[in-house]
Formats: sequence, C-alpha cells, structure tokens
Amino acid sequence: MLYLRRARVPVSVLPAGFPAAADPLEPAVLCDLTIARDAIATVTPAGADKAPGGSGTRIVDAGGALVFPAFIDAHTHLDKAHTWFRAPNRTNTFFDALDTLWRDKENWTAADLHRRAGFALRCAWAHGTRLIRTHVDTAFPGAETSHAVMAELRAEWRGRIELQTVPLCGDEHFPTSEGRRVADLALRYGANALGGFLQMSPGLPRRIEALLTLARERGVGIDLHVDENGRAESECLRLVAEAVLRTQFPHPVVCGHCCSLAVQPPDRQRATIALVKEAGIGVISLPLCNLYLQDRRGEFPVSPHWRGLTLVRDLLSAGVPVACASDNVRDAFCRYGDLDMAEVYSQSVRLAHLEADLGASVGTVTRLAANIVGRPELGRIAPGGPARFVIFTARSFSELLSRPAASRQCIDGENVHSPAPPDFAELGEPVP
Repeated sequence: MLYLRRARVPVSVLPAGFPAAADPLEPAVLCDLTIARDAIATVTPAGADKAPGGSGTRIVDAGGALVFPAFIDAHTHLDKAHTWFRAPNRTNTFFDALDTLWRDKENWTAADLHRRAGFALRCAWAHGTRLIRTHVDTAFPGAETSHAVMAELRAEWRGRIELQTVPLCGDEHFPTSEGRRVADLALRYGANALGGFLQMSPGLPRRIEALLTLARERGVGIDLHVDENGRAESECLRLVAEAVLRTQFPHPVVCGHCCSLAVQPPDRQRATIALVKEAGIGVISLPLCNLYLQDRRGEFPVSPHWRGLTLVRDLLSAGVPVACASDNVRDAFCRYGDLDMAEVYSQSVRLAHLEADLGASVGTVTRLAANIVGRPELGRIAPGGPARFVIFTARSFSELLSRPAASRQCIDGENVHSPAPPDFAELGEPVP
C-alpha cells in the first residue's frame, strides 16, 4: 500500500462534494491519498485521517506539490512522428506538409514505424501521459503495415500507455468502396473510431452522412479533422453537427482543430457552438501545431495575425467538452514537440487565456480529454479509479505555468518513479 500525504490536487478532478479551494486563482486543495495495488483506495482532505499503519505501507510526503491525474493525449500522429530530419517542410505551409509526407511514405516500413512511434511513446511515458489516441493514414498502399505496427505497439505498451487508433483519409473516400475498405481495415486492427479529413465542397454533407452510416453499421463513433485553416467560409464543424442531429447518430463524435471558427462573425460563432453543444460533439484543440502552421503569410506583413486556435474558452463556457492535445511532433506539419502534455497544457493556458478559469482548464488534458476518448474513469483522482498521477515540483499553478519543463515524478500503482525521456541521438538523425 502507498500513502501519499499532502498532495495538492486540482478540485476539478476530485470527487463531487470535495471541499472547495479557498482561492479560485489556485484551484487545488491538499489531499491524502491511499493507493492499493493499481487503484485509488481513499481520497481525503489532508490530515483528516491518520496514515494507515503496518509494515506493508509506504508513506510518501508530496510536501504540497501539485499532483495531476496522468495526462490524456487525445489527438496525435505517431505514424508521422520524427520524420522532419528526412522530410522537412521548406515552406512550413499546410499543403506542402501533405505533399512532403506523402512522398516520405515510401520509407514507412514496419521497422521504421515501430522505431519512430515507439520512441514517441517512450517520450510520452516519461512526461506522464498514460493514454494516447493516434490518427493513422489509411488510404495508401502501406496502410495495413501502419495499423499492424500500431496494434503491435498497443500490445507492447499495455498496462503502461493505452494506445487508441483512428483511421485518417480524405472525405472523398467515405461514400465509396475505398471508404468501406478503410473502415474495415482499421477496425480489424483495433481502431476505436472512424475518422477522416474534411474539406468544404458542395458534396460534403452527403460525404459526412456516408461516414456516419459506415460508423453506425459498425457500432463505433467518429473522430474528424475539420476546418484546419483560417477561412471564415470553412464550416465543416457546423456541417458535422447538422448531420449528427439530422441522422440522430447515436455514437460519440469528436472534431479536432476547428480553427476557422475563430475568424467567423460572432453571431455565426454562437450559432455553431450551440449546434455543437446540441449534437454532443467533443472538440480537440491542437495549440502547438496550429500556432506553428496556421496564418503563414507570403508577403508583407509576414507576421501572423491570429493564433490558429479554436474558441476554447467559449466552447467550454457553453458546456462543450474540449481537450488540448499534441497533434504532430517533429514532422512536416510541426517541426517541434516532445509529446509533453505539461507543455501543451501550459501553452494552452497562455494562448487561449484559460487562466480565467484555471480549475476548468485542467480538464482539457485530463478529465474532459478522457471523456472525449471514451474513458471517463481516467483523468480523475477518485476512489476506485486507476492510480496514475504526475507529481510536479511546483506547489502552485503560478509555479507550474512559469516553469512547466521542471522535473516531475510519476506514480503508477504503488510505484513512484522518475522516468527519463529517450535521447534524440537514438533516432540516428544526421547532425549538421
């Protein structure tokens, strides 16, 4: 048994009815946690109960340090990760990223995918992530290899990181035999939802309905890339919400990016958010990648004018579940990244002004993210839940958000440890 004393836990991830924080600017309270094997046995206000006795109990004093549930990274691309060194995007634009990685697919052997994706998982593990959802390119000849490798990694990491997969293809495939092939291939290798990349076109409503039919027939939800641009006329998110309501689709629906929502007129934004709420759609913001990729300008002024983010605060305020996630890491879509959700969280707070409600903000990388990917028992610190935590050196949100790269410890069951991320040199990338 492990007894963790004086852990400063965000109230938003504690059981309902737990005493509130005294200061909304520091929405966390001191707790004592008892852990038996892999589960949380008790959660009480610090000092409310005596520490359990017995020689089999290990007592660890967190000293008032912030303790989060293990992170949920709800949207990544492990099949593309760590390819920048051999497939750089010279213009840093979206469509050149597509072309660059399409050409690189000839290098995606089983060994190459396993090496790169495995390295990425080791990074995520060291930083405290315990569930990752990755989108897997599926409409190309080598797609089965990609899904097979992800299934292999899922088995290898079972008990440490839960690996979810979603197929990724263009929306033009949804109404065709290729769309059915993509769906069945992905599900054969354990995919958790169907997915794809939507682009505005007169036929898009019909294509969305075709995907919903595929998913309904197979009893799964959908997880889509939508409106990854700064064009106000791009309203894929709205079309998805309308299709879900029109067809009464019964399974979970997730939409990632949703960038163009931020540049639309306020009345249109409010109306679309209301539809998204009514349709029960979860939204995933990808702040690091979208900040990097969006609003690239070719002539004066070349400096970006907007942040590339969706309306995170407005969606949250409307009751729409929102997660923030890593997205692409060190590939043609984003040159940087380490699958470190503490970095994603701190940058999300700054970029989206989430300090206005720090308590709710924690859910974007824990509780709300877990709900969106269909694992509501995760992302919380409550009796009966899994004992998976991140212990920061920070004792306050101010300290955490000022120094997010500081060292941290992880708790997995009764094991308190400090896993280290792998050395980039292992990837064998050439150094100039």
